[in-house]
Order: sequence, then C-alpha cells, then structure tokens
Amino acid sequence: MTNLRMIMAAALMLLLASGGAQAQDKVVFALNWVPYGIHFGVFAAKELGYYRDAHLDVDIQRGYGSGDTVKRVGTGAADIGMADEASVIVGWGKGLKVRQIATILDRSADAIFYVKGLGINQPKDLEGHTLGAAAGETSLNLLPVFGAGAGVDTSKIKIINLTPPAKFPSLVSKKVDSIVAFTTEEPAIRSAAQKAGVEIGRFLFSQYGVDYYSVGLIASDAMLAKKPDVIKRVATATMRGYAWAAKHPDQAADFFVKNFPATTRDLMLAQWKVTIGLMLTDYTKAHGVGAIDPAKMAKTLALIKKYQEVSGPVTVDDIYSTKYLETVPAE
Repeated sequence: MTNLRMIMAAALMLLLASGGAQAQDKVVFALNWVPYGIHFGVFAAKELGYYRDAHLDVDIQRGYGSGDTVKRVGTGAADIGMADEASVIVGWGKGLKVRQIATILDRSADAIFYVKGLGINQPKDLEGHTLGAAAGETSLNLLPVFGAGAGVDTSKIKIINLTPPAKFPSLVSKKVDSIVAFTTEEPAIRSAAQKAGVEIGRFLFSQYGVDYYSVGLIASDAMLAKKPDVIKRVATATMRGYAWAAKHPDQAADFFVKNFPATTRDLMLAQWKVTIGLMLTDYTKAHGVGAIDPAKMAKTLALIKKYQEVSGPVTVDDIYSTKYLETVPAE
C-alpha cells in the first residue's frame, strides 16, 4: 500500500509539473530575403535559446523581398517579419496595416557599385553610364536624393531594369556599368568581381545626405492587438541575438553555418561585419539595439512620401511603435 501511495504521489507531482509548465507560443517569422549575413542575429537568438527561454517556438522562413514580407505580415500569413521601412510605408498606403517595432539597420545601407576602368571616378561620372536596378527598389527610388547631395543629374543615368539575382552577374560581366545595392551585399559583389577579374568601386548614399530607417522588425496592428506580449518577446529575444552576435561575430558565424552548411562562412561573416557598422550607431549604443528615434522616423516618412508612390494618408504614428521592445544594451 505504501508503494502504491508513493507511485500515486509521484504521478501527481509529474502531472502538476507538466500542467504548470508554460506552453510555447508558435510564431511564424518571415525574413526579408534568403538568409545571409544580415540575419546572424536571428539565428544567434535561436541557437542561444533566447526564443526558447522566452517560451517561443519560432518558425524562421526565408523572404522574397521586403514588399512581399510586408504583405505576408499584413495579411496574417506571418506573425512577425523583417522588412525595410519604405516597404512598410508603401504597404500602409495600400491598406496593409503594418509597422516597424525595432530597427536593425540604423544607418542607410544604400550604395552604387560600379566597374572601375570605365571612366567612373566620382559620382558625377555616372552621368551617361548605365545603372542596373530592380523595378521599384528603394535605392533606385532614392537615387534623386543621392544625386542632389552628390551633384549628379540622375536623369542622365540610363536605368536598366534587372531582376535581383541578375544584378551582380550583370555588373561583373560589364553588361551594366553600375548597380544599386545594399552595402551588406558588398562582400558578395567583390567576391563575384574577383572571380570575373574586374575591380569594383562604390559610392555610399549616406555620404551624400541620404539617411533614413531601412530594415527592421515589423508586425501588423492586428497581431499587436491580439498578441502584444508574444510580439514583444519575439522582438526582444531577436534584438538580444543581434547584440550578442555583434560582440561575438565568429561564434555567430558558426551558428549561421550550422543552419546553412552550404553557405560560405567567410563571405557570410564579412556581410555580418558590414551589418554591425550599420546597426551599432551612436543612437543605438545610447538607447539600445533596435531602438527607434521618432524624429528620424518622421524624416524617413517625409523622404519616402516624396520619392515613392504612397497611396492615401499615412502618418508617422501609423508606421512604427516603440512599445514592443525592451531595452537591449549593446553588449
């Protein structure tokens, strides 16, 4: 009888323990593109157990461009995502009630990469040359802002429409003289150029007056209303991963390659190191990784509305929120 009581007591304890354990919330996390160096923080958060410790079961899915991610998040196909703020603003105008809740790239990543030896040595030399870009991409839409700061008549640049995968090959094969791309992609561009035996130069938009919020974490108003705590836990765990990865880049590279063994570790690490420079600024070091400056967000909205087609009224209060991220110190 005593043994029976002991067995029953043990069974009761197990039942209570299992009943008291907090269930994991399932979350679909849509990236902005195929996983590469800019995403180190996400996979660091996964491998370090930050998501698990926050009682989250996160399904990380590849993206197909920021515009598509905004659509997926806005329609509920994904619970949280990663996208550039310009796509958030354009999407809001189309009825996709999505806002940025944390910023990853605090500094503009836009750049023009050009083939050396074609007479391009300064920005004004771009006039009369070809520039490859995907239709509608933010860097292309902001070309006039770059031109104003760099003293370039951008109407004299011949724009060649390219699909995103065709941009790097077209540049290094000299089918176009230049392309627009993020500096996070620079290591891949230079690797392709080295294999093709060509030299590449670049002009950074940020050096010519273009400063706006780019890639960050996004969530829909519907999800924020329905599960605010879940989104806050995802955002905070993710930005903790980014802060850790910035301090431990080599280990973060190991985590990434563990998830994507077919990738080139050195190339991914180089991309991540570029990302760190765009993420850790004076502002984020002072206010926390992922923090959003309301004044800069207002400037971002004004810039995008001026140079991209935005349907309907969109206010700064529509496109971001600082309520869903705990302070994450730069480690």
